Amino acid sequence: MAQTRINGDNKVGWPAVRKKLELLDRIGLLALVHDLYDANAANRRFLEARFLSSSASLEKYRRLVADAVYPDPFSRRPVSVRDATMTITEYRRSTADVAGTVDLILTFLEAGTEQAADLGYGDESYFGALERKLDAVAKSWSDLSPEVRKDAAKRLEWVRRRAQKIGWGYCDYVNDVVTTLLRSTGNGQTET
Repeated sequence: MAQTRINGDNKVGWPAVRKKLELLDRIGLLALVHDLYDANAANRRFLEARFLSSSASLEKYRRLVADAVYPDPFSRRPVSVRDATMTITEYRRSTADVAGTVDLILTFLEAGTEQAADLGYGDESYFGALERKLDAVAKSWSDLSPEVRKDAAKRLEWVRRRAQKIGWGYCDYVNDVVTTLLRSTGNGQTET
C-alpha cells in the first residue's frame, strides 16, 4: 500500500502534520487557518463556534440538526440521523460546551419525535438513535446548571407528551428516562 507523501516525508497523520506546523511562523499559521476557513462551511462553523462562541453560532447548529432529522417533507431531502449526529459532534469538539451540546441533542430529540408523530416516520434504527440521544442527555444531566436543567426539563416534557402515541417502545422509553431525570433533580413534573 502506497503512503501519501507530505513534502517529501513518508510519514502521514497528525504527528507529521504537527511537525510541519511547528515550522510555521505566525503569518504562515494565520494564512493556513484562513485557507481552512475558506475551504468549506463545516470549517467556518467550527472556527466561528470555537472563537466567536455566540448564540448565532448555536442557532446555525440547531437549524442543521433539525433539518437533517426532519427535513421539509416536500424537499425530497432524506432524513439523515448521521448528519445530525456529526453536526452535534462537530459543535461539541469545537466548543466543549456541555449546555450547548445538550441543547443540540434536545433539538435532535424534538425534531425526531415530531417527525415520527407527524408523519409516522421511523423504524427500529431510527428510534434507537432517538433513545441513544435521550441517554446522552441523561448522562450529561448532572453536569448542567440548575437553570439549564430547568429549561431542558421543559423540553423533555414536550418530547414525552409528543411521544405518547408513538410505538416501537419509544413512548415507554421516553417516559421512563424523563421521569427518572426529573425525580433525580426534585422536579415534580412527572405526569404523563
